Amino acid sequence: MDLESSLNKPLLVIVVVFLVVSTVVLCVIAFDRPRITAVNTEWGTVTEDRTEIVTQLAIENPRILGIIELFVDVEYSVSLNTVEIARGEKQSIQPSGKQNVVTVSTWANNDDIPKWWVTHINNNQTTTVRVNTDVVLTHDDLRVPLNSWTRTRTVRTNILEPLQNNETRTLRTFDQPLFIVNRTAAHWGQATARQTPLIASATITNPLPNAVPILNIGYTIRMNDIRVGSDVVDQRTDIPPGSTRTIETRAIINNTRLDEWWVTHLQRNETTQLTVDFYATIEYNGVQRRIPLDFLTYQRTIHTQLFSKNNSTERGRDSISDLPRTPAHLFPSDRRRFLMENPSERLQRNR
Repeated sequence: MDLESSLNKPLLVIVVVFLVVSTVVLCVIAFDRPRITAVNTEWGTVTEDRTEIVTQLAIENPRILGIIELFVDVEYSVSLNTVEIARGEKQSIQPSGKQNVVTVSTWANNDDIPKWWVTHINNNQTTTVRVNTDVVLTHDDLRVPLNSWTRTRTVRTNILEPLQNNETRTLRTFDQPLFIVNRTAAHWGQATARQTPLIASATITNPLPNAVPILNIGYTIRMNDIRVGSDVVDQRTDIPPGSTRTIETRAIINNTRLDEWWVTHLQRNETTQLTVDFYATIEYNGVQRRIPLDFLTYQRTIHTQLFSKNNSTERGRDSISDLPRTPAHLFPSDRRRFLMENPSERLQRNR
């Protein structure tokens, strides 16, 4: 009898395991599964070195979780074009209600921002933001993939638009017209890991009786008061009297400064004030003077909204703002305020 009992124990264990696994699989097949019904992503804390990305997921709780103790793992990633800036996960989530909001947070390295900028410029100033989220049902060693949610958003900028100008203007200096500006234009060169070329040109006419030599052209580029480019390029160009010439100059954005700019961009609600100042040294009647090239100098306000509540590829609620506003459903800023105003809740969460 003892021998028979000993032989039956492994068989019993196998049967029990089989029944548990079968129950889980049957439940997953027979009942509604846990699923993501909404995703919201926003920027969190920004430091000199990294940027927090906070994602809130609305997870619908199925009947299956009331039958057997199951957990949910959430995995997600955030990409800007081909640059993955963040990846994170939250494990062993046990939904407790019909609708649950789970907050997951990870950090992006600001050193990845120049890499993204290069793709944005080389992709005709276009960025596709992609937030991928996967839900996995777990029970012991069993893992059953559930639904995936991909949120995409396309962001476009037109930073050089002010330089695309066919309006005739007059540049005055020495109390007289110096150049008649017929048109200006600009385009980006091929951005690399270290620099982004901005090529600007102007078609100008010399109305004076003497030639005007342009000895050099300098520039300064600032993004939210961060100087991201500055140089003087020696490129002598003589504009004969009564003639028309097209001058071209190249300004360089130092991409290694863009991580510093990124912090200010987010701190100002994804807004950047771009300032590009061009100037030239000319020689007239034997005198050299530095003059501002007002026809190439410009300011541009750049707005981005990299995360949005639209353009999801998974059906479901478009926003989790309509869920009950209990503490678990608060956005990060609201949640921090709630914990400050409720010390007992903060202590309980820290246990």
